[in-house]
Amino acid sequence: MNDRDLDLLATLTDTTVEDVQAAHKADLAEWSRERQLRDHPDLAVLDADLDRVRHRS
Repeated sequence: MNDRDLDLLATLTDTTVEDVQAAHKADLAEWSRERQLRDHPDLAVLDADLDRVRHRS
C-alpha cells in the first residue's frame, strides 16, 4: 500500500496512518493463515486443537 493510499484511508476512517498500516498487516496475516489451512487441511485439525487449548487458558 503506497503512502497516498494510506493517507487517504486514514482520513476517510478518521484514524492514523499507523492504524491503517496495522489493520492492513493484520488482514494480510489472517489471509496468509487461512491460505495455509486451505492448502494443508491436516493443519486445520491442529489449528482447532490449539485454539481450544488457548481458549481454556
